[in-house]
Amino acid sequence: MSNKGILMEQTLNPKSFTSNGRTYSLNMSGPTMTVKINGKDISQYLAPNSSVGWYDVSIDSGRSTNANGKMILNVVSTKYRLDLATNYLTSSEFIDFFSEIIKQPTMTIEFYNPFTGGTNTISAYRGDRTANPYMPNIVGGTTIALIEL
Repeated sequence: MSNKGILMEQTLNPKSFTSNGRTYSLNMSGPTMTVKINGKDISQYLAPNSSVGWYDVSIDSGRSTNANGKMILNVVSTKYRLDLATNYLTSSEFIDFFSEIIKQPTMTIEFYNPFTGGTNTISAYRGDRTANPYMPNIVGGTTIALIEL
């Protein structure tokens, strides 16, 4: 008998899920993303799709600077960018999450660095911020970029 067109039962929880009668478990023992803004830990609000980017900043780079048509790369610095996303938050959780971010445009960020397996501390500025009001007293997730100075 084909299951095509039949809605399959599926249940979810943070550590395991069942699909088509099979139970799958997630390995939650690895490092998780930790972030502190001016010493305030906001990790509890972060969604799994939060990320850390590591970028090279270069000047006078490009194909036009070399007569042979080869690209020249002049890296002058390496910077981090944290793209933070939250789960659904209550109004009070949302206010708590943004409490340090709204104080001033720059801040000190301490975060787990997946590239090194250690902790980094940077000075950063806040980028664009979005919020998705879902219903009274619930915010359907928010995103913010924190970019190293």
